[in-house]
Amino acid sequence: MKSLHRAIDLLSAFQSRRELSVEELAKILGWPASSVYRFVRVLRDRGFLSLVPESKKYGLGSLLCELGRAGGPDLPRLARAALERLSKETGETSFLSIRGGWEARYAACVESPESIRFTAPIGRHFPLYAGASGKVILAFMEEEERRAYLQTVRLKQLCASTIVDKARLERALSVIRSRGYDFSQQERHQGAWGLAAPILNEKELAIGSIA
Repeated sequence: MKSLHRAIDLLSAFQSRRELSVEELAKILGWPASSVYRFVRVLRDRGFLSLVPESKKYGLGSLLCELGRAGGPDLPRLARAALERLSKETGETSFLSIRGGWEARYAACVESPESIRFTAPIGRHFPLYAGASGKVILAFMEEEERRAYLQTVRLKQLCASTIVDKARLERALSVIRSRGYDFSQQERHQGAWGLAAPILNEKELAIGSIA
C-alpha cells in the first residue's frame, strides 16, 4: 500500500508542471533520486509516464490520457456536428485536433466533397509550431510551458512557409492570442491553407483546435 501511495504522490507532482526530470521529481518529493528512478521506470513501462525526446524529461503517458478521455467528455463526438456544419458551409475539409504533450493529433475529420481536398488521418500526430491548427494550441498554452517548449523544440522546415525562427514564431503567437485565431499558408503541407481557432478549457488554455 505504501508503494501505491508513493506512485500517486509522484504522478501528482505533474499537476504543477507538464514535464519533470528525475532530479526535479526528487527535489519536489524529497526522495532519493535512486528511489524516484525506480518508480519512474515502472510507471513508464506501464504507460503512466513517457519520456519526452526533446527535453529528456518525463511527462504523463498515453495510458493516463486514454483513461482521462474515457472518464470525461467525448470531444470528437461532441465536435462532430460543428465539423459537419463547418465543412458544409465552406466546402472544405474541417477537423478537430487534440493536444498531447508537445504535439497534437487529428481526432475527428469531415472531408470536403471536392475531388482535390485536404485529408486529416485520424490519430496522426503533428508538431505544434507549424500550421494554424497547431499554432493556436501553442499560442493558448500556459505561459511557462510555452516558454519551455520554445526553448527545447527544434523548428524544422516542413514546407515553404514553415516558421523556423523562434523570435518570429513568438511574435506570431502573440498576434494569435490577440485576435483569437490563426490563418496559415503552406506551413505544414505543400498547397494547403488553413484557418483555425482554439478550444479552451475553464482556465482559458487550449486543449485542442478546430480548423
